[in-house]
Formats: sequence, structure tokens, C-alpha cells
Amino acid sequence: MKFIQTHRGKIENCKLKIFNIDKWRSVLLDLDGKDVRITIDRDIDTRSTQQNRFYWLYLGLIENDTGNNADDLHEYFKRKFLPPRFVKIMGNEIKLPASTTRLDKIQFTDYLEKICSESEIPIPQYDL
Repeated sequence: MKFIQTHRGKIENCKLKIFNIDKWRSVLLDLDGKDVRITIDRDIDTRSTQQNRFYWLYLGLIENDTGNNADDLHEYFKRKFLPPRFVKIMGNEIKLPASTTRLDKIQFTDYLEKICSESEIPIPQYDL
């Protein structure tokens, strides 16, 4: 079984500052004495909860205009505009639709603009 933990922090003066130090210490205690692999990635500014609410509001507007269900619109747009990802499950490679939750704020804005172009329904003006 794969054990993956994600923790956020910041590098300051070549030192790692973990934001939730208690959670970090708990993981270190659980792994004490075990070999580990540590990977550090730059944190991306993923879309906010506010952007997510705005997205579903926008899908609701499109639903009202087209008669298509917002959940169906969500699946349609992500399959049309986002590249699928390929994963291996029990030795079989399968194609999964992309997730909007993995988009950063710029990618998410581009995604909304593509939806606007496709649906011809303007994106409501709102400061995200």
C-alpha cells in the first residue's frame, strides 16, 4: 500500500518551515525508523473555494439557458476542454477524465473562457 502525505510549507533562508507542524510531527512519529522518499514541489495557486462556487453558479446559468443539467455540463466541458489522464489500475491502463480541481487559477480562468466561447453565454462579472 502506498503511503503519501502532502504537507505545505515555505523555504526561508534554506530552511523548511512547515505550516502545520503538529500534523508534520505526527507523520514523522508514524514513520520513525522507516525508509522514506521526500519530494519537494513548488506549491501552485489552485483555484479557490470561491472560484468553485462561481463555476457552479455559471453552470447553473448555462443550465437555465440550455436546459442541460449542470452536472452533465460539467462532465461535457471537462471532457471537451481538459486533457484526460492515464492511470494504471490493477495492471490495466485506463483513461480518466481530467479534474477541474487540479487547475490553478490561470488555467481555471482559461477553462471558463472556453466554456463561454462554446456556450455563448457570457461569464458573469465577478472579482475572483
